Amino acid sequence: MTMQDRARFANALIYRSRAVEHLAFGVSSTPRATQLPVPIVIDHATGIRLTDTDGNRYIDYALGYGPLILGHTPAPVMDAIKAELARGLRTASVHEGEAELAELIAGSVPCAEISAFVSTGSEAAHLALRVARATTGRVKVIKFRANYHGWFDSLNIAGTMRSDGPSALGQDPAASTSVTVVDWGNAAAVEAVLDSSFAAVIVEPAAINAGCFAPPPGYLEQLRAMTEKLGVLLIFDEVITGYRLALGGAQERYGITPDLCVLGKALGAGLPIGAVSGSRTAMAPLANGRLVHRGTFNGNPLSVAASIACVNLLRAECASLYPRMERQASELREHLNAESARTGAALYAQQVGACLQIFGGVREMARMNDLVKVDPDKTLAFTAELLRAGIFTLPRGLMYLSAVHNDAEIAETKAAISIAMDRFVQTPSAS
Repeated sequence: MTMQDRARFANALIYRSRAVEHLAFGVSSTPRATQLPVPIVIDHATGIRLTDTDGNRYIDYALGYGPLILGHTPAPVMDAIKAELARGLRTASVHEGEAELAELIAGSVPCAEISAFVSTGSEAAHLALRVARATTGRVKVIKFRANYHGWFDSLNIAGTMRSDGPSALGQDPAASTSVTVVDWGNAAAVEAVLDSSFAAVIVEPAAINAGCFAPPPGYLEQLRAMTEKLGVLLIFDEVITGYRLALGGAQERYGITPDLCVLGKALGAGLPIGAVSGSRTAMAPLANGRLVHRGTFNGNPLSVAASIACVNLLRAECASLYPRMERQASELREHLNAESARTGAALYAQQVGACLQIFGGVREMARMNDLVKVDPDKTLAFTAELLRAGIFTLPRGLMYLSAVHNDAEIAETKAAISIAMDRFVQTPSAS
């Protein structure tokens, strides 16, 4: 860290020294501590502008790791939350918002005849497997390398292309013994192992977590045909893609309807919520009460109110909103790759819809197996330069567009990318 960084981020450094004394790793989610040159501390946010405790301002493309599709202070969502607060917290109560939100999801997500609410995407993925096993009477599941379905032991395996084992220290390796791992995008690999003994295939329909990979032509169609033939439930993990790639998520965008889907992030517009949604047949064990579904904060009134306001706004503006976000993401991708070519920097960006991923250490990314060539340190170094230039991204290079990014801010971001690129190539590790 330079002397200039120490001065610019002085309060963040002071906070970190304090936080690590009693807060594990100094953060509430481990990846937040990877930000360079230092994990900044946000004081307040308006729209998509962040201000840290040192007074530095940023254009936000992390968007709370995805949920803030409407930005930090969307009036309809803020008003809905305030109205709910005025009625009391009402935790763990039955309230009318639950049915209203389930109806909105059914009217916007193709597979979603029935929904069940939880608090996080991880919980939703876990519940989806339980539903699939209860519905089919089977246990085995197929998942894909570099697809992420939350951090529970049963699915938090094969998180990268480098290892098929547990993805975190302390996991129970026996928890995933019923899970078979194959390469994402390879329908033949699925066909080679799938039979009628499996309960489900769970997949990110567009692999955003891995680096914004669109499904290969025909891939999702083949998964749908194979699972349907064998009575295996197809689960789309749409925690990221739901309400982000289209109003109806990836299943609307690609025209493939799964049996179940997992929703989260953008659904709650910034408040914690997750959902499992699916056909009446697939969701029958939950719908008839045979499968016990517990959780103190399931259907929390504040989160449900925020979700209702969010879905209503997205539904009203979807015709213009989604094409605009995708166009803006495309402009940033094209600019970053052009600047990488101009400077000779080992950087590359690719995009799916309103999601953009920057890779360090490579100049192209033809397929998911190329992830082994990516240099995480170079990615972190470039996102640090973006931060210095006033652009806030996920440290690992993932960027999201929102409904409130405007074209002037895209132009400002392009200029910042050029500045960051020039600084990056001056570092010894850039080439």
